[in-house]
Amino acid sequence: MNYNQAAKLTPPSHTRGPAPVPAPAPAPAPVPVEPYGRQDLVAGAMRKLLDQRAGVARSLVEIDEQLEYLFYDLSSRKDDPQDVETYDGTLGVTREFVNDYERPIGQLQWIDLTGRFQGSGEDQGNVSGQRWGSGALISDDLFLTAGHCFRQAFRSWRVPQRNGMPISPAEIAPLMCVCFNFQIDGETGQTRPEVCYPVIELVECSPSPDDPNATVDYAIVRLGRDEKNGTLPGKMFGTLDVAKTDLTVKNASLCIIQHPNREEKKVEAGHLLETRNGRIAYNDIGTFGGASGAPILNGITGEIVGVHIKGGSLPIGGFNSGTTIGAIRAKSKALVKL
Repeated sequence: MNYNQAAKLTPPSHTRGPAPVPAPAPAPAPVPVEPYGRQDLVAGAMRKLLDQRAGVARSLVEIDEQLEYLFYDLSSRKDDPQDVETYDGTLGVTREFVNDYERPIGQLQWIDLTGRFQGSGEDQGNVSGQRWGSGALISDDLFLTAGHCFRQAFRSWRVPQRNGMPISPAEIAPLMCVCFNFQIDGETGQTRPEVCYPVIELVECSPSPDDPNATVDYAIVRLGRDEKNGTLPGKMFGTLDVAKTDLTVKNASLCIIQHPNREEKKVEAGHLLETRNGRIAYNDIGTFGGASGAPILNGITGEIVGVHIKGGSLPIGGFNSGTTIGAIRAKSKALVKL
């Protein structure tokens, strides 16, 4: 077919009908409306499952601690920690030493969080009322402990959340208190009544959200007055001296007064293995969960030469360690005046 033939078959433009109208797009399917309260029910169920999961994880941690204790008990290099008031003087420091230096050592503890963090996007976590770590008074109102006690993420614990995120260390600290006298009475064999002081401020903390990779692990908190007498803790329980320099003599006597397994106050002692790169190591002093933050004492002078940070001394090898006081002093402004 040539061009002229094709043109005859094509009607002129003025004879063509109107352009076809496109079919309307199908209406979108209606979005199903969730039943009222379903989101809250799902969120509640998720929180319940998370709490159950955390409970299982906590049980595993407790089993790990029991296994650690059994490994520890098999080691001939270590003795069991002893209650401070019934200490028999066989661990390496004298009974007089323990009597002189145990009182300023206390236990960090979460307050009761009942009724808090109930708003939208808030979560109380699972730490309410939990006994937490150890530490020592270094002035009438300053308490030295471990920085990781205020971290925002743990293997089995959930700190309170706001807007779906863990609260900051500065917000965590005032949700804690420090209790003294949590120990076995040497005469009655019963636990003594505690005297607790509120944490009113996180003065210094390392590592921190601003410096998460810091290798110096310590914290200093400021304590308020007790409700009954209105006194500062140092006025009632005394304070410990902070060493000016590191202890570096190998096999020097060390003592750690602590709350192992978050229990009543106990004493352990041994020897310095090594001081290096801001760490003080010892492999003949048994420590357990809850001992973090306990002061490492010079077994002769009673001065604080470090803060206990990490366990790991087992019959199969390893060692316990802490942050040296030299590393803390190099970072701390609060210790300049002490």
